[in-house]
Amino acid sequence: MPMNSLLRLFLFPLLFSTTAWPQSRLPFIPLDIPVRDGHTLAADLYATDTTTAKPVILIQTPYNKAYYRVGLARQGGPSFPFDTAKYHYVIVDWRGFYGSSQAAVAGYDRGLDGYDIVEWVASRPWCNGRIGTWGASALGLIQFLTARHRPPHLVCSVPLVKDFKTKYGDYYYGGVFRREHVETLERLGFLSVETVLSQPLYNAVWRALERNTDIAEEIAVPMLLIGGWFDHYPDDVIRAFEDLRARSAPAVRNSHKLLFGPWTHGEVGAAKQGDLDFPDATEQAREYALSFFGYYLWNEKNGYPLRPPVRYYRIGDEIWRDAQDWKNETRDSIILYFRGAALLSPSPPQTERDSATIRFDPRDPSPSCGGARFNPFDPSAVPGPLDIHGTVESRNDVLLFSTDPLDEEWNITGPVRVDVFLSSDRVDTDIGVRLCDVYPDGRSIIMTDGIARSRFREGLEREVPLPIARPVCIPVYLQNLAWTIRKGHRLRVVVASSNYPRFDVNPNTGGPLYVPGDTFIARNTVYFDALRPSRLTFGTDAPTRLRIQSPPDGIGLGPVLPNPFEGIASIGFCAHGMSGTVSVSVHDPLGRRVAVLYEGSVDEAPHILHFDARGLPAGAYFCILRSRSHRSSLVLHHLP
Repeated sequence: MPMNSLLRLFLFPLLFSTTAWPQSRLPFIPLDIPVRDGHTLAADLYATDTTTAKPVILIQTPYNKAYYRVGLARQGGPSFPFDTAKYHYVIVDWRGFYGSSQAAVAGYDRGLDGYDIVEWVASRPWCNGRIGTWGASALGLIQFLTARHRPPHLVCSVPLVKDFKTKYGDYYYGGVFRREHVETLERLGFLSVETVLSQPLYNAVWRALERNTDIAEEIAVPMLLIGGWFDHYPDDVIRAFEDLRARSAPAVRNSHKLLFGPWTHGEVGAAKQGDLDFPDATEQAREYALSFFGYYLWNEKNGYPLRPPVRYYRIGDEIWRDAQDWKNETRDSIILYFRGAALLSPSPPQTERDSATIRFDPRDPSPSCGGARFNPFDPSAVPGPLDIHGTVESRNDVLLFSTDPLDEEWNITGPVRVDVFLSSDRVDTDIGVRLCDVYPDGRSIIMTDGIARSRFREGLEREVPLPIARPVCIPVYLQNLAWTIRKGHRLRVVVASSNYPRFDVNPNTGGPLYVPGDTFIARNTVYFDALRPSRLTFGTDAPTRLRIQSPPDGIGLGPVLPNPFEGIASIGFCAHGMSGTVSVSVHDPLGRRVAVLYEGSVDEAPHILHFDARGLPAGAYFCILRSRSHRSSLVLHHLP
């Protein structure tokens, strides 16, 4: 596939919000802006008084600058930094689009156009020589591409819901084609489905593309990055912020800031998101951007530099929180295990065998509902936090695992992962996961979702068929979240083998990827027993009381937390009614002793034993209690 074709792979566009906002029918002046290859780009200047030189906020769009003519602020949406008393606005059609369609040149670096636009605008008498950029999605990407060329009069930038890298993961999730995403891009004229499907594995082409678009070191202006928890790629916006803080020009590294709200891709700043309302999140994006521009374009003493590097909205608590660094907000992790009776529990399973089976028919896939969907051509494709109880959970091709109603709040703060032990009667299938906040009234609000193709369980660069009817562990990685599950609510994991049309449907044949052909029904079994403990793991900023329980009365070993574990496990121990000496040791699957946790008098034994497995390979181990009259054991799972 030609590199120029891949370089056109941009993230989802922002089709302008129709959220109510003051109609601002400003007079505009059409412009033709010359660029270095002899072409001109079509633009509109919005100014209340062109005799007054002001800073300019520049927007470069592939979605037709004419939309702004019917209402500048309204078409920019509720996050638009609208202040015509202080700024002029220039809106430019991208090369090859709408008014600039005559300037189309295949493979041209539009960042060079951005440089030329900035410098031409700076030379106009109505500009004071200070220019900032703003825009979401594709309008955010062009800001990065412009900034990398360092136009002298570019002062600062505000990219929304977009990072600067182009990656395999933008178009494949866990090895599964993001069908709705790419089909939307094709309809908008950015690329073809065929182009993306020509590279279904993570290979040298994708690695080169990612390397060539990693431009953090080339950024030399302060940036305010804005993202949303229901956006397509919140993790990528977070990563871009961390990259800029670590690798952009030293003079601006500490100037970048990150704002994250409860927003979908196309509704940044709106109160209504899916089935939920967030009135406290309506002004933040606009106010932050205006404060940012005021400081950098007007030298206002408005305190902007004193704001913390990260500000994020925690859903459930409905509060804004400040932080120095997002990744340090995760201070602990919680593991919840799939259990029988559809339970999600902090206690690991103790049964020798427990499982449930999904019948997955590719001709009748589990429907996509809410979350990170985006299809502006389909009014029914509503994104965000929707109730999926009636559309997804009521079907017979899903498994539900839910906690009991909580008696304390749990904060999910950071990354989320689900490890599913799966066997199938087919050599390839998918495992999809949705995470939900279940309200006391029964609504099951989707928080996030993800999927993994089983043939890629050992890496996205190679295909490994499933062993028929033999369980394997398949990790499904979900995005970062900031969400409080409140008292009385339940946390739920919904497991299915499809999520269509958001993701491509696996035909279950194990044949070549994305080639038309027959489909097979798969019977996919999920395990949740002591040897195959399927589980949910999530980061938290406030550890709950999910800790080792008191050892049971009688003789034996109590719960192990966490299990699976990394490093050190805590094991409940009780020998009530026993006399003499006792030993507690850990053995590998071949019976070889790898550690002695305790050996001695029962009266002196601690209630909690600790197993330090650092340095041992990952895998299953057995903790064994022995005395003259008693023997008990339990299974421990050591993660890498």
